[in-house]
Amino acid sequence: MSPFVSLLLDWYAVHKRALPWRRTSDPYAIWVSEMMLQQTQVATATPYFERWMARFPTVNALAEAPLEEVLKHWQGLGYYARARNLHKAAKLICEQLGGAFPTTYEGILALPGVGRYTAGAICSIALGLDTPIVDANVIRVLCRVFSIPGDPKSPKTLDALWEKAEELLPHGQSGDFNQALMELGALHCLTPPRCTHCPVQSVCTAFQQSQTEQFPAFAAKKAFTTHNDVSLWIERDEEFLLIKRPDEGLWGGLYELPRVTATPDETIEQAAARALEELVGATGSVGERLASLRHGVTTRKITLSALAVAVVRMPNPLPPGCLWATRTDLARYPLSSPQAKLLAAIQERKQQPALF
Repeated sequence: MSPFVSLLLDWYAVHKRALPWRRTSDPYAIWVSEMMLQQTQVATATPYFERWMARFPTVNALAEAPLEEVLKHWQGLGYYARARNLHKAAKLICEQLGGAFPTTYEGILALPGVGRYTAGAICSIALGLDTPIVDANVIRVLCRVFSIPGDPKSPKTLDALWEKAEELLPHGQSGDFNQALMELGALHCLTPPRCTHCPVQSVCTAFQQSQTEQFPAFAAKKAFTTHNDVSLWIERDEEFLLIKRPDEGLWGGLYELPRVTATPDETIEQAAARALEELVGATGSVGERLASLRHGVTTRKITLSALAVAVVRMPNPLPPGCLWATRTDLARYPLSSPQAKLLAAIQERKQQPALF
């Protein structure tokens, strides 16, 4: 066992955080936690994990639940394809494997939405198999400790990282080792790194050479683009119009106010008129802006505005995916975080009658 591995395991045994998924060896629970922790910080994922396991404690419970309810429990975590894949995989496990979670690396890797990292994490943590992992935390640790050059997103460097991760695995302790790698990356080997109390600084080549800021050597990020999105507030009595997004793609399967992205030559009022015709099939006049907020999606910076619409003619029946909802109904319809915030801002304004 290398000095790095020994130092890391000793540190982890004393300093590991008490996280709910560390209290179980159930591969289903570990799978859920790993899916949630992709692109999500521990502090954010923890309450979601606890609510999820209370509602969907087994693969069977998840498979039997409607997708809409699954997405509602995911609301606010983002990257909703993760929730759709969990649901899809649970159904596959129940239909093809009799409800028994796979116990081999190949079987787990075959599940929808599971890649090399997630399969390795489940196998090592829940099943005690000697399988490596490489995620964002591990990349920072390995690149700095062993001064691994190159952009970690390039195939050559990524292959080198996986080879190093596998080479370091301590037989029979891979679960603790993999979690220790992630823990070190989450608590000390950050960007920028917190080297002062790092337990492996004595064997970290980047630290010894005062080059921690040079590793990992990621290529420059893509420039952000700006977009103006417009949502329609169409109201009748105490109801308002929602539309379901396509099941695949960004925010797949979630509900929202009818929404389009304005083209470069459109005003937001023109985009709203287009949305009214294209998405709802209605005619009417676009009114005032009720609310506006900013949010980001990957490399896009989005300004999202809600405009009131006075409808003259509404199709009957409504187009597929459209429905009338009340404020109470929102408890069961999954929404993206920006849409939930937009609706809250509209409702807050509606409580001020003088403004309408």
